[in-house]
Amino acid sequence: MDAPEPSGRTRFGAELKAHRTARDWTQVQLGKKLGYSGSFVSDVERGDRGASEDFAKRCDEVFGLPGTFVRLWEDLQREAFPTWFAPILPIQREADKISGWELGAVPGLLQTEQYARALIRARRPQDDEEAVERTVRARIDRQGILSRPKPPLLWYVVHEGVPRHVVGGPEVMGDQLDKLIKAAETPGFVIQVLPYSAHDHAGTDGLLYLYERPGQPHVAYTECMGGGRLIEDSQEVSDLTTVMGMLRAAALSPWDSVALMRTIRRELD
Repeated sequence: MDAPEPSGRTRFGAELKAHRTARDWTQVQLGKKLGYSGSFVSDVERGDRGASEDFAKRCDEVFGLPGTFVRLWEDLQREAFPTWFAPILPIQREADKISGWELGAVPGLLQTEQYARALIRARRPQDDEEAVERTVRARIDRQGILSRPKPPLLWYVVHEGVPRHVVGGPEVMGDQLDKLIKAAETPGFVIQVLPYSAHDHAGTDGLLYLYERPGQPHVAYTECMGGGRLIEDSQEVSDLTTVMGMLRAAALSPWDSVALMRTIRRELD
């Protein structure tokens, strides 16, 4: 019987250990060079903890291996997501503007860890705890693009049912609403709520995202239960851009959207 393919964590940890020992560094010494603790390095080498994008970039710098650990980290990310979503990960990192329509949940880039965990557990009741935590960590790690010196502009339209639907209990949902409200009041973020009163809206087919990258054609992404689709055809992307425009026109203004989210937050208390 063939041996199972090593996981992304195992491959990353083995590569890290190989380069560290080749330089005769202890885990503590490497940790200091990277700005992390020796115990963190130890956990990554054993595969007990997944590396972050920041950790991977610092490894590339310290070892003088541009792109080596970042590519391993990208492999690690792909393992934590369905195969149909994997092509979106590099596109998301390259984008300077991300527009989204969400009908059922808070956009992943704005989810709190507890909200993400509750949502993933609800959607994947057969997954064990390790699989759930791996997916949660990968989803939160994706939010690292918002900490870049020049993060992408985010413009989301969410259905009113998204902030009203309680995920993970009142406390978890309260924290999530606080994060949404804070984001909506931060430069570089635009959040609009499509109210229940906006019947016959253009977003009934479900989730839609548009990605704009410097010097490259715009692309779109849609998703349904059990699958997703990256759309690169220029005419189809143009049609979906029109759909996004119609949703923005039907939604509340950014200011009224914040006011509604604050009302929902008070009702939750």
